[in-house]
Parts: sequence; C-alpha cells; structure tokens
Amino acid sequence: MARVKAAESKIVKDKLMSGSPRIAGTRVRVRDIVEKHIVLGYSPEEIADAFDVSLAAVYDALSYYYGHAADVQEELRKDMEFVDKFRKEFKHEILS
Repeated sequence: MARVKAAESKIVKDKLMSGSPRIAGTRVRVRDIVEKHIVLGYSPEEIADAFDVSLAAVYDALSYYYGHAADVQEELRKDMEFVDKFRKEFKHEILS
C-alpha cells in the first residue's frame, strides 16, 4: 500500500513580522486569519479572497491556531496592552 505524504505546512515563524506565525510567502499572520474568522465571522472562503491566499493556507492558519491557541491569544493580548498604553500616553496628541 502506498503512503500518502502529508503536505508541508504553509505556516512559518521567522524574523519577518516580528516572529509572528504567518502564511509562508506572505505577510498574512495567523492572527489576521483568526481575527477575521473568529471575531468578524468571515468564512474561510471569504478570508482567502480578502487576503488573496489559497483556501488551504487559510485552513493551515486555523489549524495552527487551534494547536497553539494560548500562544496566539497571548500575542493578541500583548498587542492590545501596547495599544492601550500608547493611547493613554499620547491621548492629548491624538485628540489635538
């Protein structure tokens, strides 16, 4: 019986995008896919169209997320913390 080789993951984690996991060959981060799917309710097909990536890449990103949810959520939390801090520190300049 012939073995079927598993497809190579389309998710990479390198220096690009500050080490955030992303779809190989793009700047589309796993978290971008997750936000569109979980927070905004986009279907995988809509996400693929929005980011001009393959449907398989979207599913790879979602699969990566479900396998590393705590890490991705921590990354999102840190970004929100940074944004909140920035808003507080520069509130007077933003409103001017």
